[in-house]
Amino acid sequence: MNSAPVDPAATVTFRCNACKNTFDASPVRTEDEPARAHPYRYFAICSSCGDEVQQVPWQVGIYNANLAATGPKTIEGKAKSSANLSGHPTPQEAQVTRFNALKHGASARTALFFPAKPGKYPHCKNCDVDHDYCREQPACIKRTELTMRHLIAVQSGNPEHLKEMHALQQANVAALFDDMLQAVIGDGVALRNPAYNFDKDGGFHLAQYRDSEGKLHTIEEIKAHPLLKPLFELLSKNNMTLADLNMTQKIQIDQGIQQGQLQQEEDDKEQALDYQRRLNDQMSNLKDMIKRSQKRLQSDPILIEHLSEDAGEPKDIEAEVVDGCQS
Repeated sequence: MNSAPVDPAATVTFRCNACKNTFDASPVRTEDEPARAHPYRYFAICSSCGDEVQQVPWQVGIYNANLAATGPKTIEGKAKSSANLSGHPTPQEAQVTRFNALKHGASARTALFFPAKPGKYPHCKNCDVDHDYCREQPACIKRTELTMRHLIAVQSGNPEHLKEMHALQQANVAALFDDMLQAVIGDGVALRNPAYNFDKDGGFHLAQYRDSEGKLHTIEEIKAHPLLKPLFELLSKNNMTLADLNMTQKIQIDQGIQQGQLQQEEDDKEQALDYQRRLNDQMSNLKDMIKRSQKRLQSDPILIEHLSEDAGEPKDIEAEVVDGCQS
């Protein structure tokens, strides 16, 4: 989230849910929304029906994504960004300049492929943008929003700005997969069509024959359901198979074997560590036993008398005992 203070926008886009009117205007009322990157919620009076309306959701998303973006990170990118700003702009002015440049650039790029043609694209049927408002724009609003989101994500190096969009796309793909699957289940995996031909005069004839009992039968061509191939392609390319989900019997067995091997390795390590601890304890006990033995030898009266008689004179009993133990 941008740490610099953000001023309210002077002009935003509003949409009336009652009369479907979309228009650009200055907000008549602004509320704080501190939980968002763009910390304001805007309201205006519909120019068509007079109801109070809010800012369009797609522009809210772009505002938040633009402010949450960190901007260029390389030295070259920062230099180019600074060159686009005249003088010494405030953080708010820099953010507005960057957003306007991004918006105009995205509109120009999108207009090459998706100029504003309300009602002419497949996605226009479910679009929530007013067609009259869209007709006044250089490019399709929805495609411009899509382009801006990708530009912001790439420029900031943050794919988080595409997470919501990709989640919706994934949900739509799953719904499409379910519709295709239900169609195959309803129609059956094989489709039967009667065989036919045309004679030289253009007459239509079904391919039929009579059996031994004189019953008339129509020859049918059996073909695999045309949705089967795209269904399996969608299943595999979208990582929706049981293998991708680690749900096959072989994967479960392999995982069990692998977990067993890991557990065995952990047990072996524990046993080795336990053996090492016991060995260290035994060595420590052995050292204590040697020290106690040396002390008993030093105080043994028979050994002291024996060493004195052999040497003929008093000796360092402790040194003799230690030398004897070492030898």
